[in-house]
Amino acid sequence: MPIIMRRALARLSRHCIEDGVDDIGSSIHLLMEQATDAMIRWGVPSFAGQFRYSEVALVDGDLGVPTEDCRELARIGGSELDACEDLHHEQLRAAIQSYPTSGREAAYTAIREFVVRNPVVSLEALHRFMSDGHAHAARMISGLYRNIPRGAIASGAFTTCGRCGALLWPVRDPAYPLGRCQIRQCFLEGETRVGTQCDEPVSHRLASAALLAFWVGPGLDEIGLYDMLRAAGRQVALYPLMDAADVGIDGLAVGLDVKSYASPLVLGARLTRGIGRLAMFARKIIVVPDYKIRLNPRYLEDLRAAYCGTDPLEFMTVAQTMRAFAR
Repeated sequence: MPIIMRRALARLSRHCIEDGVDDIGSSIHLLMEQATDAMIRWGVPSFAGQFRYSEVALVDGDLGVPTEDCRELARIGGSELDACEDLHHEQLRAAIQSYPTSGREAAYTAIREFVVRNPVVSLEALHRFMSDGHAHAARMISGLYRNIPRGAIASGAFTTCGRCGALLWPVRDPAYPLGRCQIRQCFLEGETRVGTQCDEPVSHRLASAALLAFWVGPGLDEIGLYDMLRAAGRQVALYPLMDAADVGIDGLAVGLDVKSYASPLVLGARLTRGIGRLAMFARKIIVVPDYKIRLNPRYLEDLRAAYCGTDPLEFMTVAQTMRAFAR
């Protein structure tokens, strides 16, 4: 076990002992079970009440990766997770260096967009995409996907989610007879939608767990905004300038950056630390999914209060953004 984890368990045990509750820091297994839920529900009084990060869940329980909030807290604390968030972005940027200079930005967007739109893909479609102008990055693109896991297969077939296109995983909950989507942003949008059933798992691939969490989940609203604004007649670009923003409108006139942090306080701290290349745009807008307001009606208000940076940022929901920019 990494020494940083041992220290974390010891500090957690201290809080449990001081608060007079069961010591969930005594076992990494106990901690991991709790870490998939918001800290306010860990049963440790120190993490409830006025604790700033009580809404934060540290681990995506379905995908087994750190949440966005966890990664931001790790950056604040200076852990090794600081280097992990942009790993896939850097791999993609490195892969497209073999493209002609004039085509690199388009290749970056095309590969990101392909993964978000195709969390599950047939080998035929994957090979067709790679051969259609992306042979330079074929090895990297192949590495973004894995075999369909056995746990997602029932009676020799798997079912896709009708909203995001990822897998519906078999669960014991009778409310989900055909399975439940593991993409947190999709699941929180509402009732499960059933997509297609495929009885050829060996001929399909699933994006890696990290990409499902870091690209596909956040990308649902990114792609949704892009599609809706484009259909409304706006001049839009997806992941312009290799991810300076999630969606650009009218060149550098407006930059939209979608954020799905559970805690507005963590997101406010993240933006205060810096907004990256979003600063290149004349108008800089942070967009949050509509379900955030259903879960926390004060989300935008708390986010505005938590942001202490010097860059003039605007904060909107997806629905507000559409009303503001759709013609």
